[in-house]
Amino acid sequence: MKIIPHETVKTTESQKGATKPATGGSEFRDILKQVSDATSHSVKDAAPSLPVHEASMVPFETISHISAGHTIDRVEDFLQIIEAYQRHMEDPGSTLRDCYPLVSGMERATSGIMPLLDSLSDGDGLKDILNRAVVTATVEAIKFNRGDYL
Repeated sequence: MKIIPHETVKTTESQKGATKPATGGSEFRDILKQVSDATSHSVKDAAPSLPVHEASMVPFETISHISAGHTIDRVEDFLQIIEAYQRHMEDPGSTLRDCYPLVSGMERATSGIMPLLDSLSDGDGLKDILNRAVVTATVEAIKFNRGDYL
């Protein structure tokens, strides 16, 4: 059997055209027109939106509502996670499998402490300590995940 491409295309096109359903009356068109007319009246009654250039004048506040006690507690929890990781790494009896949950916790705590780090002013002494701790935790997580301690 020999397949001729031009004849197959013509037969499939003629079959597609033959299966088109016949269009019915104008009931759908009438219903659509009624609904669109009803919604156009409600849209006209709506309040106009503000221009885009006025939206840029909205003041956005930084994270200033966090209390100093809450900040210190978060930093202390972060430092405790790093210390627990250090103790596990110093212990010759602990395995890397034992340290993995601490590394995961350090990574989560680092991503959670970053907004706090960004909200502190540059002259704040806590920012320097927190920055060093974040760098240490990030480097240790990278080294652990890379396999430097195998």
